Amino acid sequence: MNNALKKGLGFGLSSAVIATLAIIVGMHAGTDLKHAVVSAVLVIAFADSLADSLAVYFSEKEGNAEKTVLLTTATAFFTKLIFALTFLIPIFIFNLHMAIWIDIIYGAIILIIYSFNLAKSTHKDILKTIVLHILLAVVVISASHGIGVIINNLYH
Repeated sequence: MNNALKKGLGFGLSSAVIATLAIIVGMHAGTDLKHAVVSAVLVIAFADSLADSLAVYFSEKEGNAEKTVLLTTATAFFTKLIFALTFLIPIFIFNLHMAIWIDIIYGAIILIIYSFNLAKSTHKDILKTIVLHILLAVVVISASHGIGVIINNLYH
């Protein structure tokens, strides 16, 4: 796979999973309103995907060919957009509490598969890579949950 595609896919995929799960869990803890969670996921999917891809564009622009930079940017944008939107499927089908657990499991599976492939392609320890990526996701998601709980307590 082309290096520009790998970068964009890796960035978009990991950002989609971690940011989307963090917003879902945090919003649920803060509001417990399905429409608020859906709105937040749509913002992550569109606005944050665009913002992240622009950050990729600016960071990759230095010293790289324009075509390569654009490919990385576009791949990051579309990967994050599409994967973030897939987290809405359980929310539309199940009650919010059940949907969040399904999304967490789905996100963990995506991260494990991505981490496995990354470790394998870079000749790193597979278990360490998976554990590190899952642990980082848990930290971000837990912090978002904590923020949601604090906000909920302040306004109720």
